[in-house]
Amino acid sequence: MGYGLANSRIAMAMIVALALTACSDGGDVAIASPEEQAGQDELNDITVQGHATLPSATSDIARSESLRRTAANGSVVRMSELDSVTLDTTGVFYYSRCDGSTGEFSFDGVTLRSPYVKLELAPYQDEEDWNGAWSFDVFDADMDRYVIEYSAIVDLRESKNVDVNAFTYLVSYRVRHLVNLDYGTAEAKSRAEREILDAVGLSGEPYNFDKREFVNDRKHLIANKVMDSLIYEWSANASPLLVANSFGYRGTFASVNMIKEFFVDEMKKWRSVYSVHDDTVGFIDGFIATLYGFEK
Repeated sequence: MGYGLANSRIAMAMIVALALTACSDGGDVAIASPEEQAGQDELNDITVQGHATLPSATSDIARSESLRRTAANGSVVRMSELDSVTLDTTGVFYYSRCDGSTGEFSFDGVTLRSPYVKLELAPYQDEEDWNGAWSFDVFDADMDRYVIEYSAIVDLRESKNVDVNAFTYLVSYRVRHLVNLDYGTAEAKSRAEREILDAVGLSGEPYNFDKREFVNDRKHLIANKVMDSLIYEWSANASPLLVANSFGYRGTFASVNMIKEFFVDEMKKWRSVYSVHDDTVGFIDGFIATLYGFEK
């Protein structure tokens, strides 16, 4: 993207940090809450592994053979420890890079005081493409669209094998909003996961998008592929944060006409090139029906 190194000290600090598989900034951590302390034994010298989905390089889902896009080699992933009550960052951060062409990453020998972490995928692979600040709500003139910073809020007591993708990105914004409304963290996470499934026509199904085993669920792979392409196409005109914040505040895509109509128009275009018996058509029909409050 060609931002250059706006600040040599910041850039050098990032290069040193990213050269390590995992590192902590050594920030102070508040006294652990009872919930944090209860899971402390599970969080000493642990390994957190995962996979990151690269935000779409194309919105042409009909011509994409793969249901699974992977982050490019060297893509940076940041893991932030979160306070288990407020979900604010505690000052402890670890960095890793996606390895090879698999999109996989690993944080080895990590010690945490809270079971909740936020994993974030930087939209660039090279330090010279950004200035070291962890905020990417910018328009990329080279790509002619806004960049996307996928993320996931994960309870490491449930799984230390995680996934970062379009669904986890949207859920993370909803969880944060619900916690700000004084929901307990576990309750907020459970509700947000249920709401994202309801919002796309998958009501009643188990939420598994934040776990590596989600790749074994073809229906959910299709759902993520469609959502990923919708967010990518949206980013040509406006920041993906508008979609993420809208879902975060409302727990639905149906209440903001601009987003609803955009999603429907895009899915109708994609639907026309599939066989009526294709699984993707089945998901698209269910999603559109849900947006309008109809039965499939």
